[in-house]
Amino acid sequence: MLIKIQLFIGALSIILLIITFELIRKEKLREEYSLLWLFTGAVILIFSIWPEYFLSRFFSQITGIFYLSAVVLLAFMFLLLIVFHFSVVISKLADRNKELAQRHALLELEFRELKNFYNHSQNPSGQNG
Repeated sequence: MLIKIQLFIGALSIILLIITFELIRKEKLREEYSLLWLFTGAVILIFSIWPEYFLSRFFSQITGIFYLSAVVLLAFMFLLLIVFHFSVVISKLADRNKELAQRHALLELEFRELKNFYNHSQNPSGQNG
């Protein structure tokens, strides 16, 4: 049963890597954000290929955590950090979008006023042509 889970998680990580590369190629994902997803996909792939080595030896020696539930908690915290990071990015973009819309509206108003002023200065008596 464990081998089926390993294969499933490995396949999902490969799919994540392929989708990330495809989005980079189509310029739908910026490089600065793709590094996080590429790193995440590679780590998940490595953990799915050699779970006994990384979870029982390497990871436990580095962190001192020997229980799988603690590893799952750390993975969950990592995903929460990713979501929090993207929430901050989205908030900044929403603020910039609002500011740009306001600037656009002001420039459009100014353009209309200048256009009306120019039209009235060309035809001061209101005559056409």
